[in-house]
Amino acid sequence: MDSPSLPGPPRARAIGIARSGFGPRLPWIALLVLAFRAFAVQITREPVVEATPTNALVRWSTDVTCGSRVRYGTDREHLDQHADDAVAENHRATLRGLKPGTEYWYAVGTFRIALATNRFSTPAAAVIPGTNPDGTVPAAPRAPPATATWGNPRSLQDHFDRHGTDFGTRDPDAYAAKAWWFLQEARAGKHRAKIDESGDLRVYDPATRSFAAYNKNGTTKTYFKPGRRDYFDDQPGKPATLRQLQEFPLPR
Repeated sequence: MDSPSLPGPPRARAIGIARSGFGPRLPWIALLVLAFRAFAVQITREPVVEATPTNALVRWSTDVTCGSRVRYGTDREHLDQHADDAVAENHRATLRGLKPGTEYWYAVGTFRIALATNRFSTPAAAVIPGTNPDGTVPAAPRAPPATATWGNPRSLQDHFDRHGTDFGTRDPDAYAAKAWWFLQEARAGKHRAKIDESGDLRVYDPATRSFAAYNKNGTTKTYFKPGRRDYFDDQPGKPATLRQLQEFPLPR
């Protein structure tokens, strides 16, 4: 037996079916699912903060790929600054221009929504030998000779040949001197730093993407700009405290 048909032309019958609730709903369900997923971002790794007196690196992970934004400020109810980074599942953002010895509130999330709120404090800027009261490195007529600052003098020429132009240096001595000044800046808390179990120090500046490794006696192992932004994160060691950096040897 034939099923009954609705009156009217085919287009009218299709509209009638849709309005009566018998039409296909799959496209609408798909849109609802996508909308739900957009607002169902979950944090899978809680935020971790590595702070220096003037900068802080915030890292966290989510269960889906989304934008990276950290809103921050000194007033929990008024996070008036923000730092953005790439769309990812493993997120990171660098907060710059912070005040030493100050508590900050921050909220990690996507470009549109905040997912978690917490706070951290920047360490106080310490005055250490060889630095100005504001933590900057004073100008000097000459750094110590490369024979005193470079751990393995026989490797210096090779390192300079491969990386010297990245730092605008014209000879191995100037290249070694820049690595020495980079260590001075790290000892003042200006860069990210790690110390491994053997006492070796690794330093990274996200702003210039400069990386250096130093022996436990303060002499330089290497100084270059890695191609990967997460190169420093993959290095062994634990974040160095400001006190550890102050006590780290500086060849003279």
